[in-house]
Amino acid sequence: MDFIAPSLDGQSASVRLVAPADGWTVEPEPFALRPGVLYHAFGYQGRGPSQATTNHVSFSATSVAKLKPGSVLVQRYDEKLSPPGLADVTITREEFDRQGQDPASCQ
Repeated sequence: MDFIAPSLDGQSASVRLVAPADGWTVEPEPFALRPGVLYHAFGYQGRGPSQATTNHVSFSATSVAKLKPGSVLVQRYDEKLSPPGLADVTITREEFDRQGQDPASCQ
């Protein structure tokens, strides 16, 4: 499954999985989340040493169903988990965009 982005000119981008719009396309169509499947997503541009990649996110149909309009699912490392690992965190689209502009988030 591939989501293809239009030409992106900013630091932040997102796509609605169930209804890609604004130049986004999905191959093959239509995309449907299947219960019990864990999906992994990330973005990249270019190849080799000049390739740029995004952070990844893992999600399921259940985690997507819990999202409200204007919210974004990300994962953050949580050392309080047993064992420590990644935890789902929901942030606003505004916070997501702000973090994408923060150089500390891009390391």
